[in-house]
Order: sequence, then structure tokens, then C-alpha cells
Amino acid sequence: MKIKSNTLYIILYFLMFFVHFGIWQWLKIGLEPTFIKYYLFLTLLFVTVVTILSIIKNIFPTYIGFAFMGLVMFKLMIMFLAMNKLHLSEVPNYKVHFIIPYLISLLLETLYAVKLIQNEFANKESVDNQAESEDMS
Repeated sequence: MKIKSNTLYIILYFLMFFVHFGIWQWLKIGLEPTFIKYYLFLTLLFVTVVTILSIIKNIFPTYIGFAFMGLVMFKLMIMFLAMNKLHLSEVPNYKVHFIIPYLISLLLETLYAVKLIQNEFANKESVDNQAESEDMS
């Protein structure tokens, strides 16, 4: 059974959540509502980016990279706007606890976008090779 790339990235994302929550509990930081609100928001952004990239792949496959860059800028802007609403600065060492998960989710989104671009490039090459072989015959 082969796992689809979408499913793999989502599993890795939630694995990150559970590991981070375990570390959070081990350090006895408290403030679990802040932690949960942050991860709900980060999960919403992660799923939105992956979904939009999948839609772009089907509609405009040559613009996956541009869409990804725009979505990264959008995600960063939304995170800065939501930082005060989520009360992240109340958590001790909040920069470590909230920037690292953000960067890991960004890494997973980047790997997903690269995979989509590679698949699109491979599909385009196979179509070009098939067209060349038909022209030669």
C-alpha cells in the first residue's frame, strides 16, 4: 500500500504536533489553551496552503511555484496579525515554542510544493518525448 504524498505530509505535521505537545507537558509550562489555539490556527493555515497548491496544480500547473511564494507571504502576514490575538508572548520562551513549529510546517509545505513541481515537470517531459516520437514516425 502506497501512501499518497498529501497524506504523508499531514501525518508528519500531526506527528510534530504530538511530539511538541509531549515536550510541552514534560516541561510543565501550562497554558494549554494558548498551545491548542496556536496549533488550530497553524493547522488551518497548513491545510489551506496544501489545498490551494493542489487546486493550482489541477488548474494552472505551471504556476505552482508562484502560488507557493504568494501563499508563504500570506501565511507570514496572517501569523503576524494573529500573534497578539493568540497571546503567544505570555508563554515562557515563546519564540522557541512557536517559531520552530511554524518553520517545520513551512518546510513540509515547501517539500509538498517541490513534489508537485517535480511531478508536473516529469509529466511535461513525458508528453514532450511522446510528441517527439510521434513526429519522427
